[in-house]
Amino acid sequence: MNICRTIILPIILLLAGCGFHLRGMIDMPQWLDNVAIISQDANRDLSTQLKNQLQNYKIKVSADPALAKYWLIIQSSSFQRHITSVSSSTTPRQYQLIFTVAFMLQDLQGKEITHSSQVVVTRQITVNSDRILGSDDEESITKDEMIRDAITQILSRLSRSS
Repeated sequence: MNICRTIILPIILLLAGCGFHLRGMIDMPQWLDNVAIISQDANRDLSTQLKNQLQNYKIKVSADPALAKYWLIIQSSSFQRHITSVSSSTTPRQYQLIFTVAFMLQDLQGKEITHSSQVVVTRQITVNSDRILGSDDEESITKDEMIRDAITQILSRLSRSS
């Protein structure tokens, strides 16, 4: 019991005092309580996952932009695929996937809270010619992970805006 107080309690206090946070946990500003997501492209996965993540932070996401205090505008999002390695038979062996999202946050009056900003997420995919179907599934899973990573970066930037 005495060891617990003398060793564990100071360690917990040090971790709390140094700004330690669990990965993915972001302190969202209190004023950001009602947002509409306006997507100017057709990436539904991004919009849906972003809506879910905002709701997890207890932020109301309005379907009608006129009812929201702030607009999170997704200006563009795109996946690019570049060949980074080729086999001896000239078939692609490795790709680099690049996911880019441009976004901004503004209030109803059009004042920019967060200037137009861009998030870029990259991943490497290795193609196994013996498992073509598995490689396609791997690419799909990797793209979902990239979207989640981009959302985390967007929310992190929103948390730092004033």
